[in-house]
Amino acid sequence: MSLLLRFKSICVCILLTAFLVSSVACSYKPAYLQEGKTTDISERWKVQKINPKRLSADEKSTLEQFGTPEYIRFYRRLSQKREEVYAWIYADPVRFVTFIDGKKFDYAVLDDDLTRWNERQRDQLFWGGIAVASVAALGLLYYYLFAKE
Repeated sequence: MSLLLRFKSICVCILLTAFLVSSVACSYKPAYLQEGKTTDISERWKVQKINPKRLSADEKSTLEQFGTPEYIRFYRRLSQKREEVYAWIYADPVRFVTFIDGKKFDYAVLDDDLTRWNERQRDQLFWGGIAVASVAALGLLYYYLFAKE
């Protein structure tokens, strides 16, 4: 088998693995949620069973005080760090309890945008991608027009 063919097959295997792993890793379901059904709203689960061993101290006290929440929803905090926020939603009476890194927060500004990058980082990625694509296109153009001889 030629070296080029072997290199191509290794690259294909790496890319397929990366796509499969990234599709599994895109769920933000909390580790303590043993059984939960997805709902029509993205990143919200209807709670059926919670594993109390995996809860933090604040989460355990909330579970003991209010019981099992009806829904758990994932958000990002609207800040430079974009921390992961899990909101426990109780329907009767209506309560909304938010946790950041397992610690209870009475007030947190939430963002529906689930990406981990803030606005500045997204701009840098966009313009960096444009710059890399431009340099690659110019390099290929130079190769095919001038250096191919």
